Amino acid sequence: MKVSLVKTTPFPLEIRQATVKRDWMDGTYNKHAYRCLPLTEANVSGWEIVLPHDVIFEWDGSTSVPRVLEGGTITRTIQGHSYEQNIVQQSIIGMATFCLGWVFKTPPGIHTWITGSPNYVVDGAVPLSASLPSDWWPDEVNMSWIITKEKTRIVFPGGSPFAFFNFYQPSLLSEIEFETVNMWEDENHMKTRQAYSDAKMKKLAEKPWSWMNGIRTGLDADGNQIGPKFDGHIELSVPQ
Repeated sequence: MKVSLVKTTPFPLEIRQATVKRDWMDGTYNKHAYRCLPLTEANVSGWEIVLPHDVIFEWDGSTSVPRVLEGGTITRTIQGHSYEQNIVQQSIIGMATFCLGWVFKTPPGIHTWITGSPNYVVDGAVPLSASLPSDWWPDEVNMSWIITKEKTRIVFPGGSPFAFFNFYQPSLLSEIEFETVNMWEDENHMKTRQAYSDAKMKKLAEKPWSWMNGIRTGLDADGNQIGPKFDGHIELSVPQ
């Protein structure tokens, strides 16, 4: 599948594959959070747009837009002439809004999902999410965060992601049908689950802060291969 990225400025902000690193995960005991494969796999499953420097907002809680205290523009130079490129877009009440600098052109039927990076936290702000239609939509979309703390400096650090995107096919969602079953009526499921739970509790008692790693190895408590082995996080191409 080919996606075209249309620049809306000569120097749009950097796009990279979303990184596994999170400051709060670094702060867990022995970086314990990184042992959770579903968490780290979510972290890297898409692309993020990165700030070149700190951007700082403050909102007084009134019916006004947040003030940009620092970093709202960046100086660019073309053929010896300097100009100010906007990083922050004039927003609405209580929201911090950033310019993406890109228009997404996807194949028909493929939509773009834009939000904050998974499991990424900004103190005092919460990201909004948006779904863009496929190849006909011509305009750049901005990325907004709701400010949740009044009269407080809200810092979006330089080098950090302010937007995250990936792609999906809405027609597949509409085709999904659900079937519900009772776990306790599936004897094999109950037996496997109980054995794994018992082995997990035993390992935790013998070696605290350890993991079974079944989701990485695909092995059950008895060493049987019941799922695929994890071969490393997905690697995505990035625009040059």
